[in-house]
Amino acid sequence: MMSGAPARRMTPSHLLGLAAALAALAVVAVACARRAPLPARAPAPAVAVSRRDFHGWPALVLGNGRAELTIVPQIAGRIMQLALAGEGGARGPFWSHPGLGPALAGDENGWINFGGDKAWPAPQSRWEAIVGRGWPPPHTFDAAAFTAEVGADGRVTLLSPVDPAYGLRVRRTIALDEAAPVATVETCYQKVSGPSVRVGVWTITQLASPERLFLRLPARSAFPGGFAQRMPDPPRALTVEGRLLSLERDPAAKTMIVSDGEAMLWVGDGPDLLIETLPQAHDPASEWPDGAHAQIYTSSDQALPYVELELMSPLRDLAPGAEACLRVRYTLLARAETDARAEGKRVLGP
Repeated sequence: MMSGAPARRMTPSHLLGLAAALAALAVVAVACARRAPLPARAPAPAVAVSRRDFHGWPALVLGNGRAELTIVPQIAGRIMQLALAGEGGARGPFWSHPGLGPALAGDENGWINFGGDKAWPAPQSRWEAIVGRGWPPPHTFDAAAFTAEVGADGRVTLLSPVDPAYGLRVRRTIALDEAAPVATVETCYQKVSGPSVRVGVWTITQLASPERLFLRLPARSAFPGGFAQRMPDPPRALTVEGRLLSLERDPAAKTMIVSDGEAMLWVGDGPDLLIETLPQAHDPASEWPDGAHAQIYTSSDQALPYVELELMSPLRDLAPGAEACLRVRYTLLARAETDARAEGKRVLGP
């Protein structure tokens, strides 16, 4: 019977050599680990979205460290405030009803004037034929609850139900700039059902009573003098200097003007607010709602003391699958001039 080879014994010198080799390998492993790159962390989004209570409604608040923008999806996707950060909306220019809350009752027509920024279908003159009444505004556009989706970049997309009369769904995409007090809102009407409808997008921004309002007229206007009066009472202290139209709110009367200008400025207590249509392709021969690209409405004290800066898109014939959109930019600007007229000239030019 054959026996196996005898096992070799580990001498002390062998053990010392093995320990040294293992130690060297450990040093190499540590060095390699130190040189290996760590997994990259995703950068924190520049715009943070928080959830807060707003007069009894859940709200989404977009913040970038410079400004905060407050959205309430449940009241027709309204933007209720744009204010500098840290001021809690106290110095923001947007107006809201003093009795704001879910229990706020409607007026004699059943309309609830919540305030803020919203979108209606244009022109208003077609509401009665399409909806069956000329006032109040269609419920879907003015008072229905929208759903909200928050993107990883802080962008918020709001969707309405399909309006039964227009067959339209409203989509609002709201973005706050990463570093500046600037918001961009794209409002689209998507045709979902029913016969073709001729419609335009109409955004209405209700603002606190200003010191003065400004509108930059186009170089060549379709309106004599650049604007037209739409209510019996003329606007208070209206002046036109070059391409700059300006006026005040009249506490004793409601007033309205329309124009084919596309940039308006609110100057009052706190920072200025510039509201302007962003360029987008459309047929130069397009029809506009009653010829208007923009409207300025001022309310009296007897009603409620606020103003509206309104912008519109061209009218489009929408069949199912088509959409009409309007992109609007809102910019808060630090006021530099004590005199309101000088401030308007500084921002919008002479």
